[in-house]
Amino acid sequence: MYKSTSCGTSIYTPGVIPEELREQFGNACELVCVQIPKVYDSCLLRVCLVGNDRKSKSKEGILFDPDLKVRIDCSADGIVNPRVVGIVPGSFKVLDKKSMSSDPDRKFITFTYQLRILYDIVFDDGTISRDNELLLRRSETVGPLYCPESLAIIRESKVDQSGIVHPPEDVDDNIVKLEIIAKVLDAQIIRDDCKTPCDPYDDQCFAVFTVGIYHIIKCELIVQLVIPAFGFCPPPAPCERMGEPCEIFNQELPPDFFPPQLDNFITGPGIDC
Repeated sequence: MYKSTSCGTSIYTPGVIPEELREQFGNACELVCVQIPKVYDSCLLRVCLVGNDRKSKSKEGILFDPDLKVRIDCSADGIVNPRVVGIVPGSFKVLDKKSMSSDPDRKFITFTYQLRILYDIVFDDGTISRDNELLLRRSETVGPLYCPESLAIIRESKVDQSGIVHPPEDVDDNIVKLEIIAKVLDAQIIRDDCKTPCDPYDDQCFAVFTVGIYHIIKCELIVQLVIPAFGFCPPPAPCERMGEPCEIFNQELPPDFFPPQLDNFITGPGIDC
């Protein structure tokens, strides 16, 4: 979480660093003013979501989400290769930034997004239905985070190489950024059997998923910082060309022809069978 510092406006003016001060700045040649997004505060939120409401344990952070329970054909034999493929473009939105009454710069951030999940279904006849899609819609609230409002209103006007001036664009001078690492922890098929008497075809089958998600939420502002510079970046090294397939093959070490021995996996005292 954010901690205040004594840093304020720099006492150094951008420009060439005098020789007598160069060692103080790590032998940089000049001080430059750069405009960048600065992270003012951030936090990590971890949630574990289940599609089976019987496994929900809110006190332990295991939450039921109905989006993770999908009805499927009862001839399905298993769910394979479930994976999170990303956030749906344009789905991340900040719904609310509510300030604390004691400190207007500290805010509770409410946001929403959608995760796209793909999975394959194996049926009892051996056929496979690939790349079935599941959208997980989530809304979360975190905070309080230190998210001061920018006093400046930033606008940009861009000129391309042909000299055409493009209309001004709004620049996010106050940014809330979301970074996510998510994975499917488990995928199962559950059957809700019909009650007697009933038609067996009335059975309902569902694919239920367990998903673990790490969120990092950042509050950023566009700021100008004075930093030491060592000059412009040098030209990069030339890209290496790929050799002919046989040339590459002849330079490789031969693979291990046999599986590794048990001793390769075990270290320390011997283990009796």
